[in-house]
Amino acid sequence: MLRVGIIGFGGRISGMAVSMKVFGIPYKIAAIADPAWEEIEKAVKEKKQIFRKTIDPELMQETKYFSCADEMLDSVELDGVMIGTRCHLHTEMACKVAKRKLPLFLEKPVAITFEQIKMLDKAFQNYPAPTVVSFPLRLSPMVQKVKQIIDSGRIGDVEHVVAWNDVPYGSVYFNNWYRNYHEVGGLFLQKATHDFDYIFYLTGRKPKIVAAMNSQRIYGKRDKPFELLCKDCDEKMECIESPFNLFYKRFMGEKVDWNDWQKCMFSKEIKNEDSGNALIELDNGVQVSYSQNFFVRNQAVGRRGARLYGYKGTIDFDWYRNTVIIYDHFTPVVEKIEFTGNLPHAGGDRELAYDFLMAMKEKRTSRSPIEAGIISALTCLWARESAEKRQFFEVKMP
Repeated sequence: MLRVGIIGFGGRISGMAVSMKVFGIPYKIAAIADPAWEEIEKAVKEKKQIFRKTIDPELMQETKYFSCADEMLDSVELDGVMIGTRCHLHTEMACKVAKRKLPLFLEKPVAITFEQIKMLDKAFQNYPAPTVVSFPLRLSPMVQKVKQIIDSGRIGDVEHVVAWNDVPYGSVYFNNWYRNYHEVGGLFLQKATHDFDYIFYLTGRKPKIVAAMNSQRIYGKRDKPFELLCKDCDEKMECIESPFNLFYKRFMGEKVDWNDWQKCMFSKEIKNEDSGNALIELDNGVQVSYSQNFFVRNQAVGRRGARLYGYKGTIDFDWYRNTVIIYDHFTPVVEKIEFTGNLPHAGGDRELAYDFLMAMKEKRTSRSPIEAGIISALTCLWARESAEKRQFFEVKMP
């Protein structure tokens, strides 16, 4: 029976911890370290959901609870640790686990400052246990198929990449805790970290130089209190982002939900950008163009993928379309590959869960290792720096 410890029982990590059950490999959640441990323990005993987190009493019958990560790591014998804290704590908690040399599942971004990325890189030099960074896109069946096509030589060497991410659920980065810039580090680190990772993975190259821009054109531009809940706003019946109009005008949900968590997206204290672009030169000279947007809606939404151009052909793929299209350049052939199923993160979460189980059970090497998390976060940090300073930067450890 594998014994899993969790630091930061967030919504994402609690779901991932439960999702591992599908493989039939025996494990249990042996310990949880979280400031809200008392509420979590109570919810488990009462078999109720709490804070929109996944509770599984079967896995948590013998769970021990702690308020402090160090206390948990010192007190309980574990086969692996999952970190699901808020983003600004990922590095600190990962470094605590590194001292114990345990298999690790680490949520992205792995760091949100240059100081953190240096700490993490030092802590995981020659690390003896597998680390699974939460990069589901690189492990999704679609990217695995694209990788297979590229490696076959069908389109020739990848000579140019254009990637995009139009985020239909962009409101989450402005109306709940993600709006706290000091905890998330901006939206290159929240979203582009995934996209940069799969691009580096598919091309087999590392980033050399980055230039980036971002903008705040929509959200965070009005004189509204930062902690103002939508339900308490005097414009709640007119605002198109309010729970009332999400239901009445935008046809989302079965009823109006005046909840206790949705905050005003227009507070002037919000620092997250609502669109951004990056131009990256890889270490072989190939250029990558990337764009992300957080206010697309309705029929405009649903675009995340890339075009990879070779001399002999072009590959176009998109997770929202569930298709890969191959265009041959020298024959009149277009091939379309369609993917079925509706698994979380296009099937990538299932692969991450399996990798972590194998990391604990067999010490098997991770397919999304800590090195991938570090190079992606480092690229995001230099992109953020470039957007702030309006300069090109070399992607290197500061």
